[in-house]
Amino acid sequence: MAVGNETAVKIASTFSWQDVSMTVQKGKKQEKQILSNISGSLSSGKVCALMGPSGAGKTSLLNVLAARIRSRGTTEVTGNITLDGQPITGSSLRKRIAYVMQQDILVPTQTVRESLWFSANLRLPKSYSMKDKKELVEKMLVDLGLVKCADTYIGDDMIRGVSGGEKKRTCVGIELIMKPKLIFLDEPTSGLDSYAAHNVILKLEELASKEGCNVLCTIHQPSSEVFHLFNKVMLLRSGKLFFFGGVSGLSEQLHAVNKGCPNEFNLADHVMFLLQTEVEKELDNMQAKMIMETPAAATPDVPHDKSVMTKTMEGATAGFLTQLLALSKREAQNIWRDKPGLIASIIIPVILNVFFAAIFYQVGDITLDNYDPRSHFGGMTQVAIGGMFGAAQPLLLKFPLDRGIFLREYATSTYGSAAYFLSKTMVELPQSFLNAVITWTAAYFLMGLRGQFMVYVLVFWVTGVAAASTAVLVGCLAANAEVAQQAAPAVFVPQLLFAGFFITTEQIPAWLRWASYLCALKYGMNLNILNEFGCILGPA
Repeated sequence: MAVGNETAVKIASTFSWQDVSMTVQKGKKQEKQILSNISGSLSSGKVCALMGPSGAGKTSLLNVLAARIRSRGTTEVTGNITLDGQPITGSSLRKRIAYVMQQDILVPTQTVRESLWFSANLRLPKSYSMKDKKELVEKMLVDLGLVKCADTYIGDDMIRGVSGGEKKRTCVGIELIMKPKLIFLDEPTSGLDSYAAHNVILKLEELASKEGCNVLCTIHQPSSEVFHLFNKVMLLRSGKLFFFGGVSGLSEQLHAVNKGCPNEFNLADHVMFLLQTEVEKELDNMQAKMIMETPAAATPDVPHDKSVMTKTMEGATAGFLTQLLALSKREAQNIWRDKPGLIASIIIPVILNVFFAAIFYQVGDITLDNYDPRSHFGGMTQVAIGGMFGAAQPLLLKFPLDRGIFLREYATSTYGSAAYFLSKTMVELPQSFLNAVITWTAAYFLMGLRGQFMVYVLVFWVTGVAAASTAVLVGCLAANAEVAQQAAPAVFVPQLLFAGFFITTEQIPAWLRWASYLCALKYGMNLNILNEFGCILGPA
């Protein structure tokens, strides 16, 4: 099936790299060699395993070849990396590269089909119709063996969902939507049992052969069945190429240096054991001989020709409005499907606000003999402070927890940062307004307040949105959720000090007084006081 600008004819493609090296500066005069003069090539339809002991440079090489690590700061990368003879630079060529991370970072409340559709809807060119996109998603479900779980939630620790193997294949499918020429995978079998791992690699091998793409993945301790699914194996040792060739070629090379694998052993385990137990001098001799006897290490499998560069995904992708609507729908869907979180967000504010209002019962009734303006003011202050922290706390951890999803999707140009954050705001506004209505329905009537009800609601709403926005900013700047929690008091406690509750603004030292203008709580409380005591609208 050919849709949009997709080319129906599969043309041979060659991915090659020559003399790839990477060094990292450590101190003024020290530098560490991570990779050293590594060369090789892959032709279309091939699946290559990248293996080596811990610290051999597997992930570094994968990231360099995928153009995710470049010369910058203390890191220097050299060498030539080409696809069909053209350097992998610029957005047009980068769109032909897919990278699947080791962690399966997905939205737990989305189904498998929805996850694939989200990627297709936002990443495919505008030349693809809605029908084309849906057909491509359904085809991907069939190709990856995900039809049976297509409408099952991805799931996480709290939500029951698909298996680890199905989740990994979903991650692969999200990237394959773009029909890439190169697919890089970091530990695709990590955390999977032998059967699930075999399924993942088998599907990759089938897709590589069917779609004519190049697949390179790091892998750790594959089973014998999985290992023999790979067309090629690249072994690294201490940042240098130890072997590059077919699986059968590896076995022959080991026998040639009298280190053959016994029949009852797994070849992958055997070679990894050798790399970590043999003495350095012996390994150096083996390494020199095996590189010399690897004919494909520096020579492409097939000659490349610039004329075969096909633009499989040419054209502009989704616009800002499409991104905004898709992100808003996903965010609202996420909130609605998270039933425990949704119920808690409604029930907890009701219970707390009824409790607080009961403590300050009828403090605003000036006709009572025991009326005290301090209690009157204290009740209103409590509602304002509770609203600020209630709005900020949930969103404080929102971005740190969602950062992995955002970075993965942003790195693949699925959407822009403006659409992402605006969608969060659009979904948060109705929630904040509902919370404001719930809060003041309890506080207004139980506390016996006199001001305009809707003024209280609107002030509370705007103040809550300001607090939530501040919390999102803190979450974005924090390295992780723990840092965000530790930084929150430094941002929100000063709001109490400068809001005029405990000390008037005039009494604050002049050199610190400017900070009061940054406190949304101050403005919200001032409006509430004016509303309550009739300075704006008059007596109720």
